[in-house]
Amino acid sequence: MTEENIGQRIKELRGQKGLSQEELARRIAMPRTAVTKIESGSQEVRFRELAKFAEALGISLGTLLEERRPVRESVEDAFLRVSDSAQGYGHIRPELETMLHVILLSAAGDPLLDGRRITETVLEADRMHLAAYGKSISGMPKGSSSEMEHAISTTLANMVKEHVLHMVVDRESGARRYLPLMKPDLQELSAAAYVLIEKAVAMTG
Repeated sequence: MTEENIGQRIKELRGQKGLSQEELARRIAMPRTAVTKIESGSQEVRFRELAKFAEALGISLGTLLEERRPVRESVEDAFLRVSDSAQGYGHIRPELETMLHVILLSAAGDPLLDGRRITETVLEADRMHLAAYGKSISGMPKGSSSEMEHAISTTLANMVKEHVLHMVVDRESGARRYLPLMKPDLQELSAAAYVLIEKAVAMTG
């Protein structure tokens, strides 16, 4: 879903609710000109802003990000198909999934959080936890950054398929961003691991 698609979706839902741009802008404490730019797709929307739009429109974030899929295969469908067929990391590790969920929620909306930076963040958090507690947070064996990046891409694809994340493709650069649609389950994550993940996000940001 591109910025333009998101803007069109907001405009469509606003119309269904019978709201003017001025009224919607007032509800989310944003200038009307900003709402106009977002609806036209000329201004990027951050995750926190999307959450405000959803609340103002009286819908869930998942409903706001629903997209009418074309019959032909979309970019997202192709990405999931390729990732599903990836070899070597077919088994999704729940530890890595939780870790990625926390990272993406902490840095939600950051347009620079690409696959390389996500990998760097995971590796840095693992390194700090390994040094302090003798084991990684992700549950992944120590390997190369390319192996970790592959495992991460496979896990992200699975999280999109399970509607834990929503993938947004930048219409100009083709870069993918992932927006959490729910809060992560932190029951299996220690407080120390959570703190180190947050620290790694800040360090690699």
